[in-house]
Amino acid sequence: MLYTLRSRGGYEAMDQERLLAAVLLADVVGSTPLYERIGDDAALRQVSDCLDAIREIVAQHGGDFIYSKGDDVLSLFERPEAALRAVCQINSEMTRAPLNARIGLHFGAVIRARGAVFGDVVNVTARLSTTANPGEVLISQSFFEALSAGSRGALRLLDKMAFKGKQELFDVYTLGSDDGALGTHIASLGTIIERRSAPPRQINLIIRYGDQLGSCRNNEFVTIGRSPECNIVVQRPWVSRHHATFTISNGKARLIERSSSGTFVSMGPGHEVFVRREDILLFGSGVISPGRRSSLGDAQILHYEIISG
Repeated sequence: MLYTLRSRGGYEAMDQERLLAAVLLADVVGSTPLYERIGDDAALRQVSDCLDAIREIVAQHGGDFIYSKGDDVLSLFERPEAALRAVCQINSEMTRAPLNARIGLHFGAVIRARGAVFGDVVNVTARLSTTANPGEVLISQSFFEALSAGSRGALRLLDKMAFKGKQELFDVYTLGSDDGALGTHIASLGTIIERRSAPPRQINLIIRYGDQLGSCRNNEFVTIGRSPECNIVVQRPWVSRHHATFTISNGKARLIERSSSGTFVSMGPGHEVFVRREDILLFGSGVISPGRRSSLGDAQILHYEIISG
């Protein structure tokens, strides 16, 4: 049973419980090419086996499986150390499979009712999972702080990130190695054993706007703005002369925003955030809309994509 912050109560026909818990969301990716390559029946068996394996690992580490929707698994843990050990095992086992997972870990108060969990902690966990690259684990500041001092050594600070509906940037952590593979081993008693360190991964950032194309690698940059001096020129009155810069440093892609009108950044469906005169870490692929929400008719949309290798 998870630790209860307050006793049961709530609405007439619905018991609800407020819990302090570590929330784990693992989203299995890679199923689409698998269906195309080996056919529906065989692919469905592999995806189902993968989801069952994740649920079994969750149970082995004392987690409470909540539900599985499509290709993801949501679970709660009383102790963040147990959730971290489960994630390390999931990541380790999935590196040997044709499928992969994007994983989010968060810690805080959730409401459990009607066989499901609700609350902002669940929403942020989902955003972390959506933002993660395949094979990557993104971990919140609150989860990091809830860990014991010894267990924190398994993680490294990735960067600050913005989330939809949040005013401030959040520190986000990941597992110890830069390439998404396990850099540490979490033993059964919770001790940390260093295995190896990896150099920053090599990535290429591609930016497209109409027929304009820009790209950069480590320590390179692509500028966008109204000025003809920019690498990608966006001729709109709400776009600053030197609006923003895409760059890669230490194997991480980021947008450096310095405009007066701000920029809308989307790294997944329904996850658009607004940044102004601040930096934001970029993941996967997405769209950038200088000065206007991307849903508006006059928005100028730039597409970006991060390519490994």
